[in-house]
Amino acid sequence: MKKSDNSDATPPLDDFFTITDLETLKAVSTPFRQNLMRLMAERPRTVKGMARELDMPPSRLYYHVNQLEKHGVARVVKTQVVSGIIEKHYQLVAKGFRVDRALLTPGSGQADTAIETLLTSTFDAAEKEIRQGLQSGAIDMRKSTHEPGALFISHALTALSAERYRYFLQRLTELFQEFEEADPASEGEGGYLTGLLVAIYPTASPKPDD
Repeated sequence: MKKSDNSDATPPLDDFFTITDLETLKAVSTPFRQNLMRLMAERPRTVKGMARELDMPPSRLYYHVNQLEKHGVARVVKTQVVSGIIEKHYQLVAKGFRVDRALLTPGSGQADTAIETLLTSTFDAAEKEIRQGLQSGAIDMRKSTHEPGALFISHALTALSAERYRYFLQRLTELFQEFEEADPASEGEGGYLTGLLVAIYPTASPKPDD
């Protein structure tokens, strides 16, 4: 028998949660916890429900979910009593997450570790998703890069003026924002669960004019 002790309404998600300390950044940077965060981003989830989707015992999840709650990344939005046991429903606190630039700025005392954690987490997650796409057949290496299901990955290095740098930065930012705001419900059946990794960065400071 199920009995809920609060309403089914869940609080609205914030647009962004800003990570301001190294411990929180580490807490969200493991691939396993990122999988949990993806599940909790879709809708409120119980630990048992997530365990079923991940095909593993709930005992493996409790510590990680508690860490996400401890660092303010996830929160309990509903509880219900099931056969005398209280079940908690967890959801992320925000639609998106970003790292406070002050944490990544040289001289902050933790910048090197924070940048290493951020880069390792980002590229490890992308590698895992690409490998999953290849193993599942979602990525078809026989397709050209303009076809759905193809893999496009490239690296380039060139010299840009400040004006051109701003131009490409703006275009990439707008593209990424459009990607994030895509509504899965409007994409129809048979759509691709798709990852996008975007980066633009200078590798050296501009040379002063002679």
